[in-house]
Amino acid sequence: MAPTEHAFNGYPPAASSPEELGAAPATDKIEEAWQRCRQLLLCLPPMQGSIKHERAWGIEESLEQFQCLMRQHELQTTLGQSHVAVKKLRGRFCRLHAEDVATAAKKAEPSTASESLLEVRQATQRLRLALKLQSITARHSEEKTQAMEEEIKKSNAEMISLREAIEDVINEGGPPLAGPYGTGRAEVGSNRKIFYCSDCRVGGHGQRFCRYLLKRPNWRIYPSEKWFEDRNGQVSHCPLGKKAVDFTDETYFSRIAMHIKGRIWLEDKRKLYEFVPDLMPYTFVIQNRQWVGEVPSTPPTDAPPWPWFLKETDRNWGTSVVCCASAEECLQKAKDDATYVVQKHIPDPLLYYNGEKCHIKFYNLLVGMDDGVTWRLYTYKDGYLSISPKPWSPTDLSKECQVTIIRTKRINDWPYWEKVYPKCQAGVAAVVKRAAEQGKLEGRNKIQFEIISADYIVTASEDVYLLEFNTGPVLKDPEDSPDVHDAGMVDGALHIVEPWEGGSPCLWDLALECKGVQPKPEEFYAGDT
Repeated sequence: MAPTEHAFNGYPPAASSPEELGAAPATDKIEEAWQRCRQLLLCLPPMQGSIKHERAWGIEESLEQFQCLMRQHELQTTLGQSHVAVKKLRGRFCRLHAEDVATAAKKAEPSTASESLLEVRQATQRLRLALKLQSITARHSEEKTQAMEEEIKKSNAEMISLREAIEDVINEGGPPLAGPYGTGRAEVGSNRKIFYCSDCRVGGHGQRFCRYLLKRPNWRIYPSEKWFEDRNGQVSHCPLGKKAVDFTDETYFSRIAMHIKGRIWLEDKRKLYEFVPDLMPYTFVIQNRQWVGEVPSTPPTDAPPWPWFLKETDRNWGTSVVCCASAEECLQKAKDDATYVVQKHIPDPLLYYNGEKCHIKFYNLLVGMDDGVTWRLYTYKDGYLSISPKPWSPTDLSKECQVTIIRTKRINDWPYWEKVYPKCQAGVAAVVKRAAEQGKLEGRNKIQFEIISADYIVTASEDVYLLEFNTGPVLKDPEDSPDVHDAGMVDGALHIVEPWEGGSPCLWDLALECKGVQPKPEEFYAGDT
């Protein structure tokens, strides 16, 4: 019973009948037969079936996944049969051996009766073990087969759903595609019961928002496809057939836009300082290794050491922050063909319990209504503290001391939160109001929204300074972070933007409603942000 080539390929070994086996193996050969079966099992791949159904966003992706699941089912079923066949074969050897030992015991002399009885007991135990392992393997194989069939059912149901979505949208079951501003608003459409979302792989939180919308009973996936490829090989996608859907991360095809037009005025630190200098630390600018505008004054020789920060204007999350001992050092460390803001550390920062530096991650939902003029700001009552891993010192210029990036803990039990929350809220409201009134935030003929985090640092006297906005903030889902996640924040924001009967605004507060500048009719193009 040496391992064969078929055993390596997952095919069941030929099951021998008692006639083919001939005489039962001798007593001293049963161990050899047992070990040979064991070696044969070791040659077989394990029964795994590791491929599970995952949500597909396109027709080709769904078909490919279905084919993989079917192929897995075929191979794993054959493999399971091979495992069961070998276990059955081992059981037959053990049964034949037990029968042989029992027959020999009946003929044994009285002087060898005790030894014969012991052999019978051992053979019986071995047979019981073989039959038990055979039963376990058969049950395990059946369970694996059933599990794989369930995954195939999910994949098949998904393909049916995608087909139904295509048929519905082609027959005008989706929203109308809105043209340039002034040609009408992006409306829901009449008498619609099913709504559609597509993942066009633009990035950001688009797919995440789709997943949350799909938790609603009347939302479905509409497949996406390749749209075009630019000269650099960058591929863009769109909903299949260039149809409009209710939500997608490709703004042109979406009834709901997930990017605020004019967001550059919030995410670029230099532009932000231009219209809200009173809310931020005093800021200087370096461009091409030259000061632009005001130059920092030279401090007195006896001035105590104090940190300065060099930040690239268009990068966030602390990825480009360099801590320096002086403004002059910031200039020396600046690179050619880059623009920076330079800020001196705020005086007397409010420190955490053990003297660590900390800052607030303050979450905002900015919504531009489909009239192109009305803006609404919501602020989230909960947030996070980002806390440095070591106590703060003005002479320690290490990132571990000076730069707080990672969300460390929820902020709701921080004793200062109740006092500083309304101050942070008022600051963001002032930013949005000025940006809207000055035309920096631009309206659309469709609703637009964005979840934006603001970084705030607090002084010991409980004043707050706005450091920057992040238009693509870190968000955690329960599947990835069961203990600390942002599901309530995302669900609440999407309910505000697209209400439904099973939703709630969660902890979002309406902080501001204001009017902006009436947009002018203009050419509306894909990728418009």
